[in-house]
This record gives sequence, structure tokens and C-alpha cells, in this order.
Amino acid sequence: MEAYMTAKEAADYLKIAERTLVRLAHEGKIPGVKIGGQWRFRRALLDEYLDHLASQSVSTSTVSADTVYDLPLSEILSVEQILPEIEGPDRAGVIANLVEHVTSLGLVKDQSWFEAALAARERLVPTAVPEGVAFLHARRRIADMFPKQFIAVGRSSEGIPFAPDMGKTRVFFLLALRNDTLHVRWLSRLAWIARSPGWLNTLMEADSAQVMYQALLEAAESLPKSLAPTGKAMAR
Repeated sequence: MEAYMTAKEAADYLKIAERTLVRLAHEGKIPGVKIGGQWRFRRALLDEYLDHLASQSVSTSTVSADTVYDLPLSEILSVEQILPEIEGPDRAGVIANLVEHVTSLGLVKDQSWFEAALAARERLVPTAVPEGVAFLHARRRIADMFPKQFIAVGRSSEGIPFAPDMGKTRVFFLLALRNDTLHVRWLSRLAWIARSPGWLNTLMEADSAQVMYQALLEAAESLPKSLAPTGKAMAR
């Protein structure tokens, strides 16, 4: 018979924070049982859970019925959505801290779902790039999960091991956009900024969230014309 995994072993296997795993188990969103007052998990059931999340993370069947516009960065990013020094010794910690922060701002309705979906997406295809930047996203368009679409940013001065063979990642963009076209456009824009050493260095050297915010707005203003926000409605 397959042996049960402890909460720590299961959290390490899923690449999520242990506290998130326990919360998901309490909420009945992840398969687990309590034995002697301690949560225990079976690998086969966790694999089924991962398959389910992975299929959600690449699904685009559910989108907002509202019109989505290609707005400037200032409309989807605020100073409050920037963590100038993110905590977390590893990928699970970074995701947990970013999601906890945007949830505290009222940007996410289901903290556990979002954290697990981001972790599942990273497990499926890591989003870190060699420039020391990662682009976290769940990709599933569920309008009622996000009262307001947004981009959030976290920074680690020391860098955090986030993806294999990518060294340390220092800047983390979190995208929660309701429209596939808009999502891809902002991925392209942020990737352009990440590939521009000047802007990336400015972000790393900024001494506050306000300075990081202004640098990002200026970087967005300097985007090539082909990438600049149009202000127009986006096709789904």
C-alpha cells in the first residue's frame, strides 16, 4: 500500500508553502486525511489534484463578459501592489507572500486557489528567465476570482532560487489579467523591460516601492510603438 506523506513532504512535492497546503486541506480543496491529529496525503491523489490545476491553468474557457481595454500600466499597477523586499527563501515562499499581499489589498477573492494555481503553473512550465526575472500567472480567466485585474511586483535584493538552471531570480511580476490577448501583450511588454539592462538595474537599485513604481511607469512609456498600450478594447 502506498505510504502517506506528511504535510511537509506533500508541500515540498507540490512546491507550495506548508501552511497553504494545510489550509487547502481544511477547506476540502485538496485530498488529505487526518491521522492522529496530523494531516497525511497520498501521492497518487496529489497527482490527480495537480493534473486538475494544470488543466485549469491553461484553460481560457471562462472569461469576463465585460469589455477589456488595453489600458496603460498606471491603471493596473499601483505603489501598494509592489513589495520592494519580498520574503521567502524559495519559490513556494515567494508565491505565498505575493498572493497574501495582493489578497490583503482585496485584489483576490480566493487566496488558496490562486496560490495553488500559480504553483501548479510553475510546476508545469517555470516562468523565470535568465535575466533574473519571473512572470507568475495562472492563465485561467475567472472574472469573479479577481474583482479587479492587476499586475503586482515583488523584489528580492539577494535573489531567490526560483527555477532550475536559472540562477537567482530577483524581480517577480505577478499577472492577473482577464483577457488572453491583454495577458500576452503585457507579458511581451514586461519581457521587453526585463531585457533592458538600464530599466532592470533601476528597479534593483530603487530604495522604495514608490521609486520602483515610477521607474516601471517610465519604462512603460518608453516601450516601442508596436508594444505601447492602445487604450482600445481587446479581442478575446
